[in-house]
Amino acid sequence: MIGLVHSFWLRRVVPRWMPSISRESRPDVSSTSSSSLRPFEAAVKDCGRTQRWIAALQLFCETSRTCVEVSAGHYIAIVGACGRARQWEWALSFLSEMVEKRVEANAISYSAGISACEKGRQWQRALWLLSEMRETKLQPTVISYSAGISACDEGGQWQLSLLLLSEMREAKVKPDVIIYSARISSYEKSGQWQQALYLFSEMREATVEPDVIVYSACISACGKGTQWQHALSLLSDCCDARLQPNVVSYNAGISACGNGEQWQQALSLFSKMREATLEPNVISCSAGISACGACEQWQQALVLLSEMWEEKLEPNDISIYNAGISACEKGCQWQQALSLLREMLEAKLKPDVISYSAGISACEKGDKWQQALSLLVEMREVTLEPNIISYNALISACEKGEQWQQALSLLSEMWEAKLKPDVISHNAGVSACGKGKQWQRALSLLREMWQVKLEPSIIQLLRWDQRLRER
Repeated sequence: MIGLVHSFWLRRVVPRWMPSISRESRPDVSSTSSSSLRPFEAAVKDCGRTQRWIAALQLFCETSRTCVEVSAGHYIAIVGACGRARQWEWALSFLSEMVEKRVEANAISYSAGISACEKGRQWQRALWLLSEMRETKLQPTVISYSAGISACDEGGQWQLSLLLLSEMREAKVKPDVIIYSARISSYEKSGQWQQALYLFSEMREATVEPDVIVYSACISACGKGTQWQHALSLLSDCCDARLQPNVVSYNAGISACGNGEQWQQALSLFSKMREATLEPNVISCSAGISACGACEQWQQALVLLSEMWEEKLEPNDISIYNAGISACEKGCQWQQALSLLREMLEAKLKPDVISYSAGISACEKGDKWQQALSLLVEMREVTLEPNIISYNALISACEKGEQWQQALSLLSEMWEAKLKPDVISHNAGVSACGKGKQWQRALSLLREMWQVKLEPSIIQLLRWDQRLRER
């Protein structure tokens, strides 16, 4: 029945928009001998590689009409071609047809189907095929498990991929570098650096040599876990193993240094990249700017941003500018922060809440409450709603500028926007009222804090005790 559907679909639908395969490119399919199977497989594989999967279906249909019997080899070829073209539905339908026509399916055909499901992000169906293999007394191979584990990883099912890895060991199927790479990458994505390193160690004990991809994933996992020392050690090991770290490896290392607030190490990796004739890309620069920003090295952050322009690497990502603005904010450089905001607009990049919040915080640290409020107005003009970080920075800016009315107005706005003021918001408001000699309003805010179960800071209470005594 499925075969009839294939034939009907190919006859009715394909000719409308897909030119038929030229006679010269068609294999001789007049018999089912192994010699005629080879050109068929070659032609179908070629169609799969070039994404001409419909042409591969045409070839299979013609073969079905002219051959006395279509063999498992023909089905394996067409399932593989559909899989490479990410046509998992067709791949599975051909596997079902094999069963209907009593063509014996083997581990290779099932592996091709599982691989098709992996490419189509169908982890449930991949696991179903693995289960079916066991029911038919077929032992899944390294390729079967590899595709199944990758399918689970792509679907965010890292626990299931772990179970498959455990099952492999029980079945005495030795994992290869692809399986280890997929598993370590899954740990990297979920931020489980200890598990990634454990699997890396197990890989070496199993005499499976890690490649650059594995090293890069481990370095990135360590970076996400703020384990910059481990990340740098792995980068060094990669070189010692006579593997050339690539841009991805170095980017992971720079990010690890950034997360660990090691800006000197991050800049050192930039130099090593160039020594290895590798050109830093946008991701490298963004990670470096973030590293400098985290350590209040705003000058270095701006140097990297300038180098991006010189090397014609346009900072076309908001996160790069945000990292630069944050660096200026931490370095109390409000003019530079506002300059970067303007530069974003000139580059036709729309600043987000993070951009504006960092700019407002920079103005607050520079005692520029007017500029901070100006950024609030600008945010609303571009339909961006301030978050609690934005409001806290604004209230603190007003407190420093002795603008108690503005501070209380902003606190009121927070409640209207259904943002619950926190300890920072209230403390800044109390301090603003104190500087404006509005002690009744300050006491009212303190009572409000107790009502919402927020504890004022000890410093704030000591200040108010002193002021009340002075009265």
